[in-house]
Amino acid sequence: MCLRVHKLIVLWLGFVLLTLVPRSCLSVEIDREGLPDTGLNTTDWETGALPPLDDMWELNDFQIAAKNVLGARWYASYRTAALDQVTYEANMNIWKKIRLNGYTFRDVSDVNLNTTILGYNFTVPFFIAPAAYAGHTNASAELSLARAAGKMGALYAVSYGFRVETMFHQEYVWSNRTLLIDDLSRIEAAGYKAIFLTVDNTGVNGIRVQAMRQTGELDSDSGHSASFTLDALAEIQNLTTLPIVPKGIKTAADAKTCLDLGFPAIYVSNHGGRVLDGVPTAVEILLDIRKQYPEVFEQMEVYADGGVRSANHIITLLALGAKAVGLGRSPIFANIYGEDGVDRMLTLLQAELQTSLQLMGEADIQNVVGNTTYINTKQVEVEYFGIS
Repeated sequence: MCLRVHKLIVLWLGFVLLTLVPRSCLSVEIDREGLPDTGLNTTDWETGALPPLDDMWELNDFQIAAKNVLGARWYASYRTAALDQVTYEANMNIWKKIRLNGYTFRDVSDVNLNTTILGYNFTVPFFIAPAAYAGHTNASAELSLARAAGKMGALYAVSYGFRVETMFHQEYVWSNRTLLIDDLSRIEAAGYKAIFLTVDNTGVNGIRVQAMRQTGELDSDSGHSASFTLDALAEIQNLTTLPIVPKGIKTAADAKTCLDLGFPAIYVSNHGGRVLDGVPTAVEILLDIRKQYPEVFEQMEVYADGGVRSANHIITLLALGAKAVGLGRSPIFANIYGEDGVDRMLTLLQAELQTSLQLMGEADIQNVVGNTTYINTKQVEVEYFGIS
């Protein structure tokens, strides 16, 4: 009896102590999943509550904050990748194998970050890539992304299913031809200027185990066409007057095919590692295109994404020939704060880009595009191509 009373007293005292201790004193520990540790302090955070926006100083911070706020299902939905996540991890780590070359004795007092994408003017060479279900991070959904991008003068490519009149729109190759034709007609009528045509979901989604653990379902039926041939790709160009940019190019051969078919641009992407696990990173794909078909960069525009979390990543892809660089998960994670969060994320990245550009001895971002003298990719080339 005495032992039982003693246990009850201990439990009661523990409860009292927990209620008396301020929540700010209860440290929140969050698995960083291998993200660089730049000193983000989460000890004052409350699990499930939105951390102070002032704590966010680099793009990875927004992922940690989102992990703290979002339910497990929706965090996994955004973060997940296919199978063993080999490509996802490669996307995140490829940058460690690349060095930037910084030149001195140059005038960098007047920095220009402006660029054009398919002839349209933008203030920065990075853009918010299409990503679905932004409404699960914030009630404002994609509107926060569109407004923040608009204020900066950056491109926002709308994901399928969200109807807002911005610049570019994503489209999938549906197995339902009527749906595809209707979508293309609607996009054109709404005043969009170009279409990012996602071509790497060939009939099925990737097997995204991390997300499946939360949903309890095998999500493999995407509604996308499984018979999307070269003839079908060429035919789509006749279904709209808008320029079409095939998104999801993962090989040099497919890049050359798109050039031969007359497309004005391609979008190099492995879908954030969410479709086919084990495919190359954007860095490796761009290197391969330069090696096999350098005319691709001379005769069409190239965009790229994949694991981009800092300005130095953007500079690397630009130097390899990309005209503009997409941001996928980071804007979605920043959207937990709504428009203010996306604003801050874009502003931080813009400041990083200007700073890195000046420290490299370059004032005009256009002089970086396709200029490999600014980067050293020898380690990647040795590992990927097997040459020294």
